[in-house]
Amino acid sequence: MRESLRQLYRTGRYADLRAETSPTAGGVRLDIVARQNFYINLVRVTGLTGLREHPSEAVALASLRLALGEVFHQSTLQEALERLRRTLNEEGLYQAQVTYELAPREATRQMDITVRVAPGPRARLRSIELHNHTELPDSAVLGRSKLKPGREVTLALLNRATERVRKLLVGKDHLGARVSLRRGTYDPKSNTLPLEFEVTTGPKVRVEVAGAKISAKTLRKLLPIYQEGSVDEDLLQEGRRGIRDYFEREGYFDVDVRYTVAEAVSQSNAGKEQPAEQVITYQVARGGRHRLAGVAFDGNKYFSDDLLRSRLHLVVAAFASRGRFSQRLLQDDVDSIRELYAANGFREVQVRGETIDDYRGKKGDLFVRFHIKEGLQTRIAELRLEGSHTLSKDDLLVVIGSTPGQPYSEFNVSGDRDNILALYYNEGFPEVRFSYTAEEIPVEPAQPGHSPGAEPVQPPRVRLIYHIVEGPQIRVARVLTGGYEHTRPNIVQREVEVKPGGPLREGEVVETQRRLYNLGIFSRVSIAPQNPAGTDREKTVVVLVEEAKRYTLAYGGGLEVQRLGGASDPVGGQVRASPRALFEIAKGNLTGRADTLSFKARASTLQGRALTSYTTQNFFGKPAFSLQVTGLADKSRDILTFTSTRFEGSVQLAQRISLLTSLLYRYSFRKVRVSSLRIPLEQIQLFNQPTRVSLVGVTWFRERRDNPADASRGDFNNMDLSIAGKPYGSSASFVRLFMQNSTFHPIYRRFLFARSARFGVQTPIGNTVSQEIPLPERFFGGGG
Repeated sequence: MRESLRQLYRTGRYADLRAETSPTAGGVRLDIVARQNFYINLVRVTGLTGLREHPSEAVALASLRLALGEVFHQSTLQEALERLRRTLNEEGLYQAQVTYELAPREATRQMDITVRVAPGPRARLRSIELHNHTELPDSAVLGRSKLKPGREVTLALLNRATERVRKLLVGKDHLGARVSLRRGTYDPKSNTLPLEFEVTTGPKVRVEVAGAKISAKTLRKLLPIYQEGSVDEDLLQEGRRGIRDYFEREGYFDVDVRYTVAEAVSQSNAGKEQPAEQVITYQVARGGRHRLAGVAFDGNKYFSDDLLRSRLHLVVAAFASRGRFSQRLLQDDVDSIRELYAANGFREVQVRGETIDDYRGKKGDLFVRFHIKEGLQTRIAELRLEGSHTLSKDDLLVVIGSTPGQPYSEFNVSGDRDNILALYYNEGFPEVRFSYTAEEIPVEPAQPGHSPGAEPVQPPRVRLIYHIVEGPQIRVARVLTGGYEHTRPNIVQREVEVKPGGPLREGEVVETQRRLYNLGIFSRVSIAPQNPAGTDREKTVVVLVEEAKRYTLAYGGGLEVQRLGGASDPVGGQVRASPRALFEIAKGNLTGRADTLSFKARASTLQGRALTSYTTQNFFGKPAFSLQVTGLADKSRDILTFTSTRFEGSVQLAQRISLLTSLLYRYSFRKVRVSSLRIPLEQIQLFNQPTRVSLVGVTWFRERRDNPADASRGDFNNMDLSIAGKPYGSSASFVRLFMQNSTFHPIYRRFLFARSARFGVQTPIGNTVSQEIPLPERFFGGGG
C-alpha cells in the first residue's frame, strides 16, 4: 500500500492521499481518499500601468517566476509575492501593498492568479553620504552622478549614477575603479532613504607600446580593458591578440607581441589618497613586412582546391590589401583540413603546411603550399539499429547519414546522434538515450601477385551499431487555450498544431507559437504541459496568450514651404508656407478575427489626404488567404496652376500557393478631377490628370531570391494581367499584360551579375482607341 501511494504521488496529480479501511462482510474495504492538485494558469499583475518608471507589468511577472503548468502550492505563491515586494522596494516603492486573488477552475484543474499592487508614493533620497577615495573633489563626483536629495528612488537612477561615475574615472585611466551604492535604512514616516556612495579609484593605468607606433584612438579600440573598465590576465591576453591581429592585417606576418605589468611609486596629492600607478607595456617586434602572394595544394584527390580554399583562414593579397598570414593561422588551417578529411573517413590523413619566402624572387612575397597525404578512406560496411521500437528503421534512416557505403567518422556519428535524439524528442520521448559501437572488419589478405607496397585490395571497413533506449513516450491528453478576451476562440484554436491523442512534439509547439505570433495580435504566447515533473504519460497542454494593445495612435505637425510656379514662369513664382498636421489611428483585432482597421490623415492649406485600410489574415478561415481593402482621398491645391482631387479604392485577395509562389486577385478604381485650371491641360502631372480607371487583374509571382531587399543569388518571376472596362466604370477599355524575369548570380567576392527582362503588351478593346487610354496606365521605358 505504501508503494502504491508513492507511485500515485509521483504522478503529480494529487496534493494529498490517504488510505482508509473499514470492515465489511467477508473482508475489509479499502478507500483511497485523494485531493487533486491545481496547476498554475493565467497570472496577471494589475496596478502598475500608471507608473512613469519601472517596474512594468512584464518585470513584475518575471519577478514572480510562476511558470505555466507547474503545480500550484500556497507556499510557492508566498515566495513569489516576496520576490515581487523586493522588486518593488528596489524601485523605491517601499509602501506598496500587494494582495492576490485566486480563481480556481475545477473542470480543468487550473488556477488563475491575479496580483494587485497598490504602489503608493515612491521614496525619495534623504541624504547622500559620499566616501571619496579619489583625487577628484566631492563636488565633481556628485555632479557627475546627478544624485540629489529629494529625487525619487529608482533602480535605473542608481545604476545610471554608478555608470556615469565609473566612466568618469575610466576616462582618467583609473581602469580598476570601484563605485558602489549602499542603501541605508528606509524611514517609513518620511518615506525617504539615505544613500552611501563609495568611490575608489584603484591604481591609475598607463598603457605604453614599445617597438611600434599605434595611435591612442586605435589602441583604445584594440584593448578591451578600456571597454570593460578593469584589468585582469584574460583582458590583457585579449589585448595582446588584438595588437597582434592589427599588425598582421598590416602585413607584418612575423609580429610578436608580449606585455609586462609594473607598479609605479604612489604619491600624495593635496591630502587625497593617490594610488600606485600601474604601467602596462606591450612590446611589439614587427619583423619584416610581407605580402601573401598565393596558396596552393598538392596530394588532394577527394576534395577540390576550391573547396579546401574556402575553409582557410589565410587571406591572399588583393587590391589595397597585403592579405592575412601568421603561423597560428597556418596551423589552424592545417588542423581544419585534417578535420575535414577525418570527418569523411580518412583517419590516417597527414597535412603539412610549407611557407616559401621571397616567392619567385620578389622580396617580401610569401607563398603557402599545403601538402596532403590522404591515406585510405574508411567506409561503413553495415549499420544496425537496436532498441528502436516506436519509430521504424525507415523513419530513422531519413535522419542518419552514416549508412552502408558512406565514410565513417566520429563526427558523422555525432551528427547522427543529434538527429536521432531530436527525432525522438519531437515524438515525445524526453528520456531517450543513445550510444554506439564501431567494430573493425578485418581487411582481406592480399592475393598472390599483389605488390607489397600497393594499397590493400579492400579499404578499411567498420560495422556500426546504434543502441537506442527510448524510454516512456509523452502523449497529449487534451489542449486548453486561454488568456484571450477580444479574440474569437476559433482564431486561436485553428493555429494550434498540437493535437490531442498524438505525441507531445516540440516541433508542433514551436510551430504553434510561430503561427500565433504571426497573427500580430498577441504580445506573448506561452505553451507548456501541465504537471511537467509528474510521471503521468498523458499530459494536458496549455496554450496561453496575452493580447497586445488594440489601439495605436500617432500625431504630429510641421510646416511646409514651397515655391509655387505658374505656366509662364515655372521656376519663379511665390514662396508660400503652410502648416501641416498628421494624424493616424489603428485598431488591431477589430472583430476578433486578427484583422486591422487603420486611418491616416494629413492636412494643410495646400494638400489634404486621407487613407483608410482594412487587412485580415486567414481569410475564409484558411491561412493561405489574406485580404486587404484600401481607400484614398487626396486634394492638392496649387494656387497658381490647378486644384486636383483624386479618389482611389482597391480590394486585393492574396493566395499563397507554396513557399515560393503566390497569386494576387485585385480590383482597383481611380478617379481624378481637376478644377481651378489656370494652365493648359497637357501640363498637368500624369497622376493628377482627369481620368477614371476601373481595373480587374490577377498577378502571379515566384520569389526565389535569397534576400528580396538586397538579393545576391536566385531569381524572381512575375506576370500581371489587367483588364479595364467601361461597363464597370472605366473611361477606357483595354487589356494590359506585363511579364518580368530577374536573375542574380554571384561572380567573385562582392561582385554579382544582375539581369532583368521585362515584356509588356497593352491594347484597347471595344470601341476604345489608343489615345483614350490614360497616360499613367501606359508603358514607359528609358531614362527620365
